Amino acid sequence: MVKKTKIAQNLFFLLGALALVIMIYKTGFGNILSNITQIGWWFAPIIGLWIIVYLANTYSFYVIVNDGSPEAKSVGFLRLFKVVISGFAINYITPFGLMGGEPYKIIELKGTLGIQKATSTVLLSTMMHLVAHFIFWMVSIPLLLFFVPVLSGLMEWLMILVSVTSVLFLFWAFRVYTRGGVSRAVWMAGNLPFVGRRVRVFHRQNQEKLSQMDGLIADLYRNRKKDFVLSLALELFSRFFICVEIMLIMQAIGRPVSSGQSVLIESIQSLISNLFFFMPMQMGAREGGFVLVYGILSIPVAFGVFTSLCKRIRELFWTLAGLLLIKVKRG
Repeated sequence: MVKKTKIAQNLFFLLGALALVIMIYKTGFGNILSNITQIGWWFAPIIGLWIIVYLANTYSFYVIVNDGSPEAKSVGFLRLFKVVISGFAINYITPFGLMGGEPYKIIELKGTLGIQKATSTVLLSTMMHLVAHFIFWMVSIPLLLFFVPVLSGLMEWLMILVSVTSVLFLFWAFRVYTRGGVSRAVWMAGNLPFVGRRVRVFHRQNQEKLSQMDGLIADLYRNRKKDFVLSLALELFSRFFICVEIMLIMQAIGRPVSSGQSVLIESIQSLISNLFFFMPMQMGAREGGFVLVYGILSIPVAFGVFTSLCKRIRELFWTLAGLLLIKVKRG
């Protein structure tokens, strides 16, 4: 098991390093140096504030993991901090977002927690992160109506779509929190073409283990409601705290924005970026999101392109940090 884990770690590291080189090439080394020169010392707080974001994400994960069992107590906070940063780095550089970072977290934790518990806790942490995203997007809708009283027809339809989708997702998430959903998801995957037969066989052979994972997922909401609320509150805090980054970047270039505008900017650009979740590093989608929201707020779109590039540079730093942390041995 240790050998397989080591091979997986090295594979994640090599693929991540390759993606990082491609990202630097796509961004342009000259553009990176030019932005760093223009922003100057402001990059220190811009990069540093993400330590607080990652600490909040880690503590949210730690609350989920720490259910009082002996194996959970052996998972230290610093170890989870390393796993969270590396997991976000891998998610960022892999297509379909969660296809890389979440399996990496499971591999890192299964030796201590066991495969069922490692999988259920990672799924719960991911669900908390996604639910916080949808709540964050819903909050942005009244903000948009406040800052832009008259919306175009396209934006009105987009807001309606976001509202309906968010409500449906939150309803589905509540169902998963109360009943689990792993066994049902695998059962539904049995209807897929080409792989359906193998999935059905897997479901029959592992039904007891899948039910155990569903029980572990539902346990958090049913029996540990304080931990549930605390974990979700920490994820929500991190979503809103990220908006400080927009304020710092805009302050650095002499075009300050309010806290409400920063929430709206971060919300819409992240919404547009996540619509293109299948693209590694969301190349192009994020820039389009910034151009759209800056245009809506009557801010010159050139500032939006500049802000996007600054965020890319910050992501390069933390992606490199996350990849290097993969090679850090436990303890």
